[in-house]
Amino acid sequence: MIAIKKMNNQKLWLLAVIAFFVCSCKFTEPTIGDFNLQNFTPQSGSKYLIEVAVDVDNPNTFNIWLKKGNFDIILGKEKVGKIKTIGKVTLKKQKHEIYTIKGEAEIDPNSPLMEMILNGGKGKRVTIKGTLKGGVFIFGKKFEVEFDDNLPSMSMFN
Repeated sequence: MIAIKKMNNQKLWLLAVIAFFVCSCKFTEPTIGDFNLQNFTPQSGSKYLIEVAVDVDNPNTFNIWLKKGNFDIILGKEKVGKIKTIGKVTLKKQKHEIYTIKGEAEIDPNSPLMEMILNGGKGKRVTIKGTLKGGVFIFGKKFEVEFDDNLPSMSMFN
């Protein structure tokens, strides 16, 4: 009879520890501010490496990771490509910083955006819209993201 009580106490403690970790891993969504397209680097065909500087405020008392972003590239009202993030970015606890997020862009070779890039286009507005997954420990949450910015100078193609 004593062994059964001891085992029940162990299960109760385990349940309490699990409940504590589950409750402590909830997080407040970080505030995402300005986005600035930094660079397109040609890879092969219609694929490019892209870098975006993002202004983020993480109010939480712990770091949050961001990864698994999938975005559409929109010019006017036409979807002209997509971006998938590469790697992960860790938002430092209780910090307001600018982070660089890298991704691989695939642009439709027949789109007006590709023509602008090949002709050294600059100053044209593009919209990036999609989701980015953020998380703590084993818990994750998807954030909706949308921003407009000018196409960076593409003089490297001239």
